[in-house]
Amino acid sequence: MNTVTEKFDGAAFLALRQHLQSRGIVFSYSGYLNENILTGIGNALQSKMAIEHTDQKVSRGIFSAFVEQVQNVIRYSEEKIGPEERMQQELAAARAEGREADIPLDEGELRYGTVAIGEKADGTRFVTCANLIKTENVPRISQSLESIRGLTRKELTHLMREHLKQGPPEGSKGAGVGFISIAREANGNWQYDMVPMPDGQFTFFCLEAYF
Repeated sequence: MNTVTEKFDGAAFLALRQHLQSRGIVFSYSGYLNENILTGIGNALQSKMAIEHTDQKVSRGIFSAFVEQVQNVIRYSEEKIGPEERMQQELAAARAEGREADIPLDEGELRYGTVAIGEKADGTRFVTCANLIKTENVPRISQSLESIRGLTRKELTHLMREHLKQGPPEGSKGAGVGFISIAREANGNWQYDMVPMPDGQFTFFCLEAYF
């Protein structure tokens, strides 16, 4: 095991905690995601809302939006580690630490994203999710989002049914209704932002839904 010589800076973690609290964030995760991690976080989120006696309608909306947003990260985030990379990283870590390698149980990819759930001062709850996308995909994703901006829940439900009838669009890894579903659960109350990364190749895509 490597010897740590630098002094641990607990104040930095305290500052992070205080920053999250100042934003009203009560639950956050930043790291690699897969379906197993989604299930674990989802269970914790449901338990927290049950303990707080969150209104069932609001609870269902928050949970549904959370699942859809995290699934978008799992399917489309450009920060990813494949099975071979994961294996090589674990083997290298095991050699450095003088232990046996802990072979990953699943063979799927891990994709990196950030999710936060919180409440604003006026009582509005929010679910935020973010991940890197290719800059070349920004126009297409922006067009998809702008095409559903301002639609009512009834209109979004109709649009979702039409999309399901038509089948997923080319290149989609799901039913192609993720954004529509999130907008519907939030009753049209959502925002997004695209932040260009310094390399120009990638963009930081953030989507926030309100309840």
